Amino acid sequence: MDPVSAIGLAAAVVQFVQFGIQVVKRLDEFNKAHPGDVPRSLQAINTQLPLLLDALKRIKTDSEVKSLDVDTKCILRGVISGCHAQVAELETMINELSRSPGEAFKTKVKKVFTSLKYDEKIWAVERNLNTYISVLILHHVVDSTDVPPMPAEDTFFDVREQLVATFSQRSALTKELEGSLYNASRSRVKDPTIVTLAGPKGVGKTQLAIAYCHATKSRGEFRTVFWLDASTLESLLLGFESIYATIQRSTSGTRKDKVSFVKTFLDGLWHPWLLVLDNYEPTALYDDIMEVLPTRGYGGIMFITRSEVKSVLGDIIRVPRFLTVEDQQHLNSLLTKAVQDKNIKHIKELVDQGADVDSLIWNEWPCLHRCALFGLDEAVEFLLERGANPNPPLQIRKPIYWAASGGHESVCRLLLDHEDQNCQMFEPVDIQSAYDAAGEKGSLEIMRLLLDRRGPKINSKNGYGRTPLYNAAGKGYLDLVVFLLEHGAIKENPAEGQDALIQASSAGHLDIVMRLCSAGVDVNCHDTQGLTPLCHAAGLKGGDQKEGGVEIAEVLLASGADPNITGSDGPLHKAATCEHINMVRLLLTHGADPTKYCAGWCPLTNSIKYKSSKAMTLLLEAKVEDIEARSAWLNSGLRYACRTGDREAIIQILAGGADINSAELTGSPKGATPLLLTILNGHVQAAQLLVRRGARVDLGDEMGRLPLPTAAEKGYDSVVRGLIRAGGDPNIKSGVNEDKPLILAAGKKQDKVVKVLLDNNADRMLANKFGDTALDVAEEKGYKEIIELLEG
Repeated sequence: MDPVSAIGLAAAVVQFVQFGIQVVKRLDEFNKAHPGDVPRSLQAINTQLPLLLDALKRIKTDSEVKSLDVDTKCILRGVISGCHAQVAELETMINELSRSPGEAFKTKVKKVFTSLKYDEKIWAVERNLNTYISVLILHHVVDSTDVPPMPAEDTFFDVREQLVATFSQRSALTKELEGSLYNASRSRVKDPTIVTLAGPKGVGKTQLAIAYCHATKSRGEFRTVFWLDASTLESLLLGFESIYATIQRSTSGTRKDKVSFVKTFLDGLWHPWLLVLDNYEPTALYDDIMEVLPTRGYGGIMFITRSEVKSVLGDIIRVPRFLTVEDQQHLNSLLTKAVQDKNIKHIKELVDQGADVDSLIWNEWPCLHRCALFGLDEAVEFLLERGANPNPPLQIRKPIYWAASGGHESVCRLLLDHEDQNCQMFEPVDIQSAYDAAGEKGSLEIMRLLLDRRGPKINSKNGYGRTPLYNAAGKGYLDLVVFLLEHGAIKENPAEGQDALIQASSAGHLDIVMRLCSAGVDVNCHDTQGLTPLCHAAGLKGGDQKEGGVEIAEVLLASGADPNITGSDGPLHKAATCEHINMVRLLLTHGADPTKYCAGWCPLTNSIKYKSSKAMTLLLEAKVEDIEARSAWLNSGLRYACRTGDREAIIQILAGGADINSAELTGSPKGATPLLLTILNGHVQAAQLLVRRGARVDLGDEMGRLPLPTAAEKGYDSVVRGLIRAGGDPNIKSGVNEDKPLILAAGKKQDKVVKVLLDNNADRMLANKFGDTALDVAEEKGYKEIIELLEG
């Protein structure tokens, strides 16, 4: 239970008044014993507290309390309780000042009141006591006439510079300046806010500051304003002496004491104040400036300088020279050209002349973004210092993406540092896109930088569905692959490692294949077409690539790769296609099956199709334990060679043991022999070869087509002659119409074949099943040459 409730409201008022009188007495003692040394904050309270006590003395009896209504009693009870707590805080501070016997009073004050927590408490006590007096007056607990007015603090406005007649309002800059000093002008800060107006001579910095000073005074914001010349240390100190004379109305004292007084005065001032330091020259004052400026209080400090922004303080507001619309557009155009030309010196000159740092190239590219892409780190740093926006509301990627895509680590670092300093962070998607771009470029340092400072996803996929590991493996960035593996790129999703292994194998990057295999990636993984890393390695072309492919294949095979896993293609099939002899030999040594088909092809037919005779030789020398499988494989290869007319392949396969008369069992045309296939496909020399090798001339396909009639119809007179010499019957029936070779040749106007057949005793009077002879067919079609031959 608090004291007010325990002893009654009237008694509480009496008790508080007595307690307050004791505290006031002690404050008076301090003031008399140490004139001028008691902090201004305690002096202000020493004025307010007696006023409050005098007002409360008038209602200290029970009868006076009873005359108040219930609401007022409740308010009074709260005020007494609050006041008691505030004065107790004062007593604690006074006790602090009374300790440490033997120390000088100034030393004690310095120890107690330089602590921020006491400064805040004093501020709160002073404000609260003032509020309580206002509440008591508002609710008629005390009469306002009984409370003497509080002594107003002195305010000062020492701005002697004048606005020129040609001054033009610059609303954007004024708004920026007001925003920077907004909290300070409303006593919402505990330490002075610093802002710098920077720009070359003649751009209107001083005029902008003068206009602001008068505007803020008229609005009742900064109630005390002093204007100083800060071109040299001497001029600045003279300015502080002038402020001292204005406040104290005296010029006595040393310079050091005067500067200290002004600084202390502003530190303790209870209303907002503003110091304007014109012509600030940091090269002369940078090391000394903070020694003389206030570091506490409800104020603002405005520097006006021509110096570069690197050497100034606080928020920077760049003030360009005033330009007409036409002048601005011209400068902006020149700036965009300077950026395109990568002319850093010209870029700086144009911006200093007033060109807009956010000018767009082709109405799309901000200058900052283009400089980031080009890697112009000096230009990027300069544009950022001059206020270029790294996050414009445009449908274009952010500058950090363009810097990363160009591999410019220094620019990326500049952009991240600028973010950290200004608390204007890129969106996670922007950082991720920059990370992905760095991965595609192979910029390990940029990826490391982004990962350390912004934490993007290590396995993110770009617009093509590819991860950084996938890209790095395909492009041969070993250091990047190692980095990504060390950061867990395949721990969450092993498939990422498999895709990378396929990429590295297909691109011929041995060192990356070895690294991925050692990381435990499945060497028998496959892509969407079913092709394994081994298959991709076997398909590498070119001299160096082929040899590299063999080394990759050796690593994969040593790691457990199966040479007989096939999809749309297989390792041995690929090697045979490319006539990759060492690869064929390696795969066969590791058990690759030359008879294995995929997508209708086997390694042997691939070697025939792509004229890989050396590969064919190796394949035909391979041992195949299954005799039937070998026979079917050789026969299929022979028939394919006959379809293509490859006589060298036909000779090799026949030498390997293929059956010269093997029939097509499943393909088209079914039942066709190698000899018939060569004739059907027009390979005359291959057909003659087979005839000379003893191929049977009496075997036809399922449609009844035979070698001799087919050759006659197609006009292959040399083949017809060779078939007859090999025992072929010139009068043999063929096809569903039972046509004779002479009838077929006559019907196709094959006069050379007709002559060969007649010379070999072909019977011109034989007819087909319709009764038509060769002469009938020739006469029906009007072939005079054929008719003459048949009638001769």
